Amino acid sequence: MSIADPSKAVSHIEEIKLANPGLGGVLLEELADERRPSLSDAAEVLLKFHGSYQQEDRDQRQARKKAGLERAWQYMVRTRTPGGRLTAAQYLLADELATTYANGTLRLTTRQTIQFHGIGKANLKPLIKALNERLVTTYATCGDVVRNVVTCPVADLLPGHHYDLQALARQISDHFLPESSAYYELWLDGEKVLADGKKVRVTPTRDESFYGPTYLPRKHKLALGLPHDNCVDLFTHDLALEAVVDGAALRGFNLLAGGGLGSTHGKAETFPRLGDRVGFLPPTQALAVLEAASAIYRDEGDRSNRKHARLKYVLAERGVAWFRAELARRLGWALGDPVEVGPYAAHDHLGWHAQADGNWLVGVWVESGRVKDEGARRVRSGLRAIVAQTGAEVRLTAQQNIVLAQITPADRPRVEALIAEYGLATQAGEAGLTPLRRGALACPALPTCGLAVAEAERYLPELLGALEARGLGGERVDIRLSGCPNSCSRPPTAEIGVIGRSLGRYHVYVGGSPGGTRLARLYQAEVTAAELPAVLGDLLARWREARDPGEAFGDWATRAGLGQGWHAERGRGDD
Repeated sequence: MSIADPSKAVSHIEEIKLANPGLGGVLLEELADERRPSLSDAAEVLLKFHGSYQQEDRDQRQARKKAGLERAWQYMVRTRTPGGRLTAAQYLLADELATTYANGTLRLTTRQTIQFHGIGKANLKPLIKALNERLVTTYATCGDVVRNVVTCPVADLLPGHHYDLQALARQISDHFLPESSAYYELWLDGEKVLADGKKVRVTPTRDESFYGPTYLPRKHKLALGLPHDNCVDLFTHDLALEAVVDGAALRGFNLLAGGGLGSTHGKAETFPRLGDRVGFLPPTQALAVLEAASAIYRDEGDRSNRKHARLKYVLAERGVAWFRAELARRLGWALGDPVEVGPYAAHDHLGWHAQADGNWLVGVWVESGRVKDEGARRVRSGLRAIVAQTGAEVRLTAQQNIVLAQITPADRPRVEALIAEYGLATQAGEAGLTPLRRGALACPALPTCGLAVAEAERYLPELLGALEARGLGGERVDIRLSGCPNSCSRPPTAEIGVIGRSLGRYHVYVGGSPGGTRLARLYQAEVTAAELPAVLGDLLARWREARDPGEAFGDWATRAGLGQGWHAERGRGDD
């Protein structure tokens, strides 16, 4: 049976896309109605393509229900920032908009974007319009499209790199941006802001030359990265370009296909999967190959069952040989055999680093990506002060942290003083940052995410505090916590992955590799939040006693045979 079996009825979401050409239709009508704080199901689906999710404050749900009130509806807006790159002016605008239209915080995501939370329906348009006027779009950051393109945030700045993955990420992102003018009609009064800041009227259209009338079967994630610094988790993406380098020169890329970490509890046909190496391509063919490979997904992906609609299932069921042959048929030429690469490693880019041009960059830790002021750690105020006073360029990382770049040698002492003044941390030992906290990630989860079944961002500090109280704070272990199996914080590739099963209960996975080349295995199911510190504490204590010198937790857990479930190795040049 074909993945895209024409005999099967398409999903409800496919019907909505078809009934509202170019992502407009009912959405334009309902957003104009300011009397109603929420959207219909159809409008909510379409809104995602424009970069926003309808959410609610779930903490208020029961009280409001008892009082006979409607749910506490609000909206999240996400930026499209390829490679996580922002100018000082763009970042300062985002900070300002967080106060003017949102809940006073910014959220840095694992896909190098900024999210605004707690937005009222009437504030959606002014926020999105203000971002676009500073050349930051929200178009296609959600929905069934190519999402934000990620890459190493700093490789182009560091010594020894003669290639610019940031520029390629921007080019790919622009290439896959939808063409329908509904976005500009809705949020920008029919205008589009050009790179030089000028505005032009758009010609109304609902046509999509690549996506077609129903766009992609589901979301589609692309990445560019480096084996020796796999900071973007290359093997977890639908498609990725793995850089093959000779010293400072870029030879080309290995195409990786079929990665993805989301699954559904109780649905055996869904599972996390690491991507396969498909073949080698020269840098000049990157766009052509990504478009052809994405077209395979567009045409062959499952449009009847959204839980089974990712490219990884096409690869799992059709195989790499089929995908490679189909790609060659569409391109008119075949990719070369995959090229061997060196060992994998990943860096979080925290701390001070010299740039190739003589300037400096500094990576600042942001707990769970939440830019806010809390107690002595005034992250939001500190970042705003540094960027405003120095004009530093901003780079967002896939570890939910922020890099401030292009800091001149003359400005470095001032930045160091501001970091200390505002209680920021750039390395373990500063402002309460332990090695254990340094490697921890969490998704937002409750109370805003409608998919969350358990706490994540709000629970992670408590969990880490309990482990630190056991004397484990000095250990560097990647712990990733997600409130549901969609796994936005990437727990399936973590050394310790914790995934929400139900309210206050989690599945624990162990054995992912620090370099992002191995999936974790299920270690223990249905662990309560109260039990979790003891379960993880005992595991880490066993590792400290039994590990070989320098052996990472994930490697030890794999060597010890802990856990069970689907498991694979990738990325070490030995496929």
